Amino acid sequence: MSKKSYLLIIAGIVLLVALGTFVYGQRPVVKAEGKMEGDLLVMENNSWNLQFSTALNKGTVTPQNIYVEDSNGERTNVSLKLDENRKTLQIQAPPEGYPSDPHKYTLHISPKVKSKWGFSYDGDTEIPFSVTSKLPSIQSKEELTNYFKQILKKNKEDTGFSLFGREGNMESKSSEDSAAGESPQSESDFSETNNQVQGVDEGDIVKTDGSYIYQLTDRSLLITKANPVKEMKVVSTTSYKENMQPQHLFLQKDKLLVIGNSWSPAHFQEKKQESIASTMPVDGSTVALLYDISDKAKPSLLRHVELEGQYVTSRKVDSTVYLISNLYPNYWMLEQGGNPDLRPRVKDSLTGDETTPLPIEDIKYFPQSHSPNYTLLTGMDMEDPKASLNVQSYLGSGDKVYMSKNNLYVAVEKYNEDAMKSWTSSNTEIYKFSVSNGKIEYASSGQVEGRALNQFSMDEHKGYFRIGTTKGEVWNSDSPSTNALYILDENMKNVGEVTDLARGEQIYSVRFMGDKAYMVTFKQVDPLFVIDTADPKAPKVLGELKIPGFSTYLHPIDEHHLIGFGFDTKVVNDNKTNNEEPRIIRQGMKISLFDITDFQHPKETDNEIIGGQGTHSYLLDDHKALLHEPSRNLYGFPISVYHEKEGSRHELDFDYQGALLYEITPEKGIVLKSQLTEEENKEYYEQWEDQIQRLLYIDDQLYTVSHNRVTAYSLDDFKKENAIDLP
Repeated sequence: MSKKSYLLIIAGIVLLVALGTFVYGQRPVVKAEGKMEGDLLVMENNSWNLQFSTALNKGTVTPQNIYVEDSNGERTNVSLKLDENRKTLQIQAPPEGYPSDPHKYTLHISPKVKSKWGFSYDGDTEIPFSVTSKLPSIQSKEELTNYFKQILKKNKEDTGFSLFGREGNMESKSSEDSAAGESPQSESDFSETNNQVQGVDEGDIVKTDGSYIYQLTDRSLLITKANPVKEMKVVSTTSYKENMQPQHLFLQKDKLLVIGNSWSPAHFQEKKQESIASTMPVDGSTVALLYDISDKAKPSLLRHVELEGQYVTSRKVDSTVYLISNLYPNYWMLEQGGNPDLRPRVKDSLTGDETTPLPIEDIKYFPQSHSPNYTLLTGMDMEDPKASLNVQSYLGSGDKVYMSKNNLYVAVEKYNEDAMKSWTSSNTEIYKFSVSNGKIEYASSGQVEGRALNQFSMDEHKGYFRIGTTKGEVWNSDSPSTNALYILDENMKNVGEVTDLARGEQIYSVRFMGDKAYMVTFKQVDPLFVIDTADPKAPKVLGELKIPGFSTYLHPIDEHHLIGFGFDTKVVNDNKTNNEEPRIIRQGMKISLFDITDFQHPKETDNEIIGGQGTHSYLLDDHKALLHEPSRNLYGFPISVYHEKEGSRHELDFDYQGALLYEITPEKGIVLKSQLTEEENKEYYEQWEDQIQRLLYIDDQLYTVSHNRVTAYSLDDFKKENAIDLP
């Protein structure tokens, strides 16, 4: 045999092996998303996903080829939904829900299900799963340890799986401090926090009771006598250590609650007679400090509570505060061969100075979430410092929270397994809890496609839960974004939806008003959708408005008018070819007045552009930065104004920082009433300590609160009446 023939034979064998490997790799392999060990567990109203290794032939995905049987061998009326990538198949719960009995089912996949290359299975595939109506509990410390060991194993198998959890929300500021909404203002003569829901207070950095201003700044609690304005002075300062960062406060008569995050030095442990630090550099806790402020000059600490983990957000109904926090335990220490106690720990001065782990039987988990962290829900009564602390613990991430007076909803983002590689969109599971006098009880759960932006993407109305979501990615042509509105009933079953809105765009703000929903999406222009939800089973888009820019914050004036706060934008083509996307540049801050009297034809009746590139306001990131004085139709917010430097594409000129006040009405439009700034000399850069954090009013006085000063103005002519420097 010649050398040439020998080489040809070798090449042929290599080619056949490669071809065989390729062919074998195209045979569809399937796994149930969220399954680790044992049978898959599914909440009764929730869908779940199958992930296929290769795209499927759509025509072979039928109820005859893929079906569910109960333990009696009878078929269950599930629905199948194949994703656009044809690799993700959603198994949707029966419209009437799974029967209460039996609870065990088996999903069957026939070999007639084929990939896009025509390959199928060698035989039937069976995936057993169980359905539950209650959140399951961890039964033992061994089971809890095994839960985290499985996550460690998954970390190694999938490099896209983050060690800190898929959501990666380890920021100190909650993601829900980024849009807007407003509850109707009370008739009191002083400011209240711009809350989303009437009767549900939200923590803020500044509050007033009509006589005093309570402020968190620079790791201190300041109490300032504000009324009468000529006698304004700081009456007390409570300072915190460097490892304590106060974030929100609440008032309840003569009680004040400060909530924040604290960090402590790394714990040390003995190993092989050597002192080594744990792999977690710092340990964080959510801290709640309850004070008696009947003597404003001497706040008295009544109770000190610490919950291991990071503070997310809080709500207050009547005198009860509900705290939501997330904990990422040091579970990777399991790789070092140790046996750490991975339960959340709590310290309560009411029961002593000891930090104690929660009882194992009190730890529940969100099925299929498999996120390496806990969501802690805590109820604390401000009026009764000796009332017991109610702490609920759930394995699984939940950082977007909506709360009505009777229910608390936690949105848990659930990524498709394939999303770790291709960044396809996620689904959102919503867990509903009933709340009453500090008690928190799981009620039901549901699931929708896509991800929610923040708390204002959610709403409860007449017993129904409404949520707006974005699915896919704006700049991903393989999985382009779409937007939707879903309506779920009191049992969290999906009863109505509007889908496929604004393809290629994403939601920037949502506002629910009665039976209507208003949704802003954006990519190059700002569409404002008007959606009618009067019939929860058949919501529909009534109208749409497209204008330049986008609103991140929608604020109602009345039933027929909205204010949009956001950014102006400019489209820059940069000599791009026809199939390239133009560049979108944010310009100055934009205020829009929307008239929605004709729901089919919403219109922008007035707008105001403030500054240029670089201009920013806390209002665009935190709805609580808005002042609304209803008797004068006055709206105010902090502002730092920049302009583009003439002749330069990248340099900016700082103009001023302070606050702006507008009268906004349907009749007059947007009218500037005052620009408040205390700069005596022109500064070249904005100063952190001079940035106004909040505006508030007491009687006929307007107050601006910054890090180093409280200034009072007359609401009649906006002339300065007094100012004090803060310590």
